[in-house]
Amino acid sequence: MDEIELRRGSAADLPLLEPLWVGVHHQHVASMPELAPYVTEAESWRERRKLYEELLAEPDTVLVLAYAGATAVGYGLAHVMPATGTWLADTWRTGDRIGEIESLGVLPEYRGRGIGSRLLEVLEQALAAAGVRDLMLGALPGNTAAIRLYERRGFRPTWLYLSRLDGR
Repeated sequence: MDEIELRRGSAADLPLLEPLWVGVHHQHVASMPELAPYVTEAESWRERRKLYEELLAEPDTVLVLAYAGATAVGYGLAHVMPATGTWLADTWRTGDRIGEIESLGVLPEYRGRGIGSRLLEVLEQALAAAGVRDLMLGALPGNTAAIRLYERRGFRPTWLYLSRLDGR
C-alpha cells in the first residue's frame, strides 16, 4: 500500500483538482442514477473550478491534498463564512463564523484506506485553529459511504433540499 502524505495546498494547485473532482462527480452519478441526465465531466469541472477559484482567493479557505508519491489522490476544501445569512443562523445558536466543508474526494482506487477521514480531520483542525467550531457540509442522500464517514465525525443531518429538475 502506498504511503499517503497530506499537504496544505493553494490556488497554484488548482490544476491537480480536476481529476479528483471528476472522481467526486462520478460518485454523484453512481450514487443517484435516478436523477439523470447529469452534466458532462467537462461541464462539471468548469463550474466547480470557478467556485474553487473564488474560494481560494479568500483568506480563510483551506485546501488539503493527499499524495501517494508525487500523485494527488485526494483532497478536501473548506472555507469560512459569516453565520449571518446562512440557513443555520435563523434556527441554531452558532458562533459568528461557520466553516463549510465544500468538497472532500478521494480517487476510487484509494477509497477505503482512511484518507477521507484524515483529510476531514486536517480540515477540522485548520478551521478550529482559525477559531471556527461550527461546521456544515453537504452530501447526496445516495452517497451512503460519505454520510457514514461524516456521521462518524459527529456531523448530523440538519437540512434537506428537495429538487424537481425539469431543465432537460
